[in-house]
Amino acid sequence: MTLNYKTLGSGKPLVILHGLLGSLDNWVTVSKYLSKSYKVYIIDLPNHGKSYHSQVFSYEDMSNDIDSFFNKSGLTNFSLLGHSMGGKLALKYTDMFEDKIDKLIIVDIANKSYGINRFDHIFKAMFSISLNNLKSRSDADNAISNIIKNEGERNFILKNLKRTADGFKWTPNIMLLHRKLSDISSKINLRRKVKNNTLFLLGENSNYFNVEDENNLSDEFENYSIKKIQNSGHWVHAENPKDFITSVLDFLGPRV
Repeated sequence: MTLNYKTLGSGKPLVILHGLLGSLDNWVTVSKYLSKSYKVYIIDLPNHGKSYHSQVFSYEDMSNDIDSFFNKSGLTNFSLLGHSMGGKLALKYTDMFEDKIDKLIIVDIANKSYGINRFDHIFKAMFSISLNNLKSRSDADNAISNIIKNEGERNFILKNLKRTADGFKWTPNIMLLHRKLSDISSKINLRRKVKNNTLFLLGENSNYFNVEDENNLSDEFENYSIKKIQNSGHWVHAENPKDFITSVLDFLGPRV
């Protein structure tokens, strides 16, 4: 079982983990700028993008999978950035392998359980598309426009729709991911407080992180800071990439 990935740049390594129904493609633009200072690894997580599909989902299993990739790549003392589901995975990985991590960046997610109903409209839209009869991605866009009103969110979802010789297919394992939404949305049970220097990058207009979540951070993190990115929601890196990139670079510091 292999993980699809790309590397950009040189220097101290930075690994980026995407969110639910995302892929490394969502991070290429941001990574090009970050790669001017670091060697950036972007990964398609299991059951996403061009990486393998499985019949199981757990943050512990994924942590072991990406650790095998890191070992094969000779990665040690690297910084880890995770968005949304990728942020929870980054947290679980750090809990299991804290000595391998330098700095940790969690993007717009709290360590708590989220209601799975926030994803209802997304999977409803995806399941409503008849792949057998689909002629173009624009037809798919029209088909789900009444379910997903936001054009940017539709574009994000439809990036997962790939043309094949026989028509179209979803690249993520949407049946598994839908079935495991409760596990995906669950709180990460930490064995100890996180010692690694951690930055929480939050979208100013996002509803994923509230004041209570901020107040609870000291229970689980010894050394953390919070930065809110203006004019952005949950997809912070896409909605305000300039301020996002600046904040990441300021936190990571010199490349050597």
